[in-house]
Amino acid sequence: MDQLKILFDALIVPPNERFGLVWEESAQPETVVEMIEQMFPALKSVPSLDIEGNDDSLVHYIIEGDNYHTLSALTITHARRVDVIYIDPPYNTGNPHLTYHDNRKDKSSASRHSKWLNFMYHRLRLAQELLTDDGVLLISIDDREMAHLKLLCDGLFGSDNFIGNFVWVNRTTPNDAANRFATDHEYILIYAKDRQHFQLKGVPKDFSKYINRDNDPNGPWMPDNPSAASGTEKDRFPIKNPHTGEVYYPPDGRYWAFAKRRVKEWAKSGKLVFPKEKGKRFVLKKYLSELKSEHKPASSIINNVLTSHGTKELKQLFGSGSPIKYPKPTVLLKYILGLIDKPEGVFLDFFAGSGTTGQAILELNQEDGGSRQCILCNNNENDLCRNVLHPRLQKVSEGYTVDAPRKEVLYERKLTVNTLKKAGTYLQEITALDEQYSNAYDELKQSLKDNTLRLEGIKKKPVTIAGMQASFKYFQTQFIPPQDTRIRQACAHLLCLREQTFEPINVTLHYQAYRNSQQVMVVCFEEPSSWKSLKKVLSQAKVLIVYVFREDDYKLIKAKFSKAEVQYAPDKIKRLFTS
Repeated sequence: MDQLKILFDALIVPPNERFGLVWEESAQPETVVEMIEQMFPALKSVPSLDIEGNDDSLVHYIIEGDNYHTLSALTITHARRVDVIYIDPPYNTGNPHLTYHDNRKDKSSASRHSKWLNFMYHRLRLAQELLTDDGVLLISIDDREMAHLKLLCDGLFGSDNFIGNFVWVNRTTPNDAANRFATDHEYILIYAKDRQHFQLKGVPKDFSKYINRDNDPNGPWMPDNPSAASGTEKDRFPIKNPHTGEVYYPPDGRYWAFAKRRVKEWAKSGKLVFPKEKGKRFVLKKYLSELKSEHKPASSIINNVLTSHGTKELKQLFGSGSPIKYPKPTVLLKYILGLIDKPEGVFLDFFAGSGTTGQAILELNQEDGGSRQCILCNNNENDLCRNVLHPRLQKVSEGYTVDAPRKEVLYERKLTVNTLKKAGTYLQEITALDEQYSNAYDELKQSLKDNTLRLEGIKKKPVTIAGMQASFKYFQTQFIPPQDTRIRQACAHLLCLREQTFEPINVTLHYQAYRNSQQVMVVCFEEPSSWKSLKKVLSQAKVLIVYVFREDDYKLIKAKFSKAEVQYAPDKIKRLFTS
């Protein structure tokens, strides 16, 4: 279909009217892409690496293996079921440790962009299949490939579905003295599956200024600006103070933010308060109860979260130096994922790295009572999945102790020529924090380094961090030939992952049954020669889901078990048993 689309574009659209991203198609496809066309992309459970949480806790997934393989398997289990995808892909730096084709190209090679785009295109195309209709994709990137990635996503998702681009200010120190240019930011692109069905939740508004100073029956309020920047001459009417006779007009170039008919009504209700002394302005009350939303739009600029915060996190978790460079800080992921109103959604990260996304999801669930499920995919190159991601999530889930002195940044302010005039205010803020945190830390340290004013809290004694008791199932990717005797088991395990039913009840040649605390899932590969054992299993289930492959089996199960939710197996599995 992709080749047909290219052909039709070339035939129908005149060359001078086409617009978009064009890159060199790889003459040598990735091995994993070729393997998917010949073999079945299965997932094998690794029980020894499961992380056991509370008995009733939500089960999250860690999948070790090439992410194209993983995504191919997830299109069987989670097509149109993933609410949010966040990825932090390779930035195409020429890193020789990456496995995609770019590692054989010199940094100056023009084709390095094509290799990277091929690599990303195949994975984003599969990711698109996974998203729900109101789903969203977020991608971290820097200047090396941002422009290319934006055009690639415009082509895949449609430019109309581009929501915005966060600019994350991630460092405060110069990194290129030779050119006298400091790159202090990265980007996070946001694309909706369908913009009409998606909206960010936004950030909570600050309600601290809403105070009921005069026991107003309408509740807490704050003074509001009575004038507006836009309007017409009819909005520049006089307002007379009934106590002093003083007449008010809006400032030059501005207009009253309300109609003339509102003045008498609001003066009577108390929304407009006139002073009893001359020379003072009237007060327009803005009530907390009048707010249409508790959230406001999120700024496209993300400040006060540095890459170094992520490095310090891993140092604390692993008790030594950070095992990887430039990990994303958990607070960054919590912020951007918290902007999405999906407290019970499925969150996928198929470049999971050190596991920051997983920790962010667990912390969000703990803070707001949500039940977000995360799926984390990572290859085990340089033992990253088993020696970093898995241990990190195990520590976060089970709890850990920080032995070395633990530092936390409580205040940080970059000083410039323009901000120096506010230095007194900043020092007052630090003094207030000193008093607030004096008993929480063994030492509070103020510093001024690289034009940055900072207050750090230091805990010198070992600190025990409580675990969040989360559960993770660990899987590895594997390929199975379609005629292999293991194919039934592999397909059943994928459906177990889809339904989160991992405890086997009965595994036979004709059917396989599994359960969790809420439901039973049965895969009927063909009509059982004897229904006796299956009837016993199904009669005990409160919620029953049965997967079938043929129309006759569908009708038969429906007739025998009226309470069962009967579904056809996903097409990629169904074809294996009905061709």
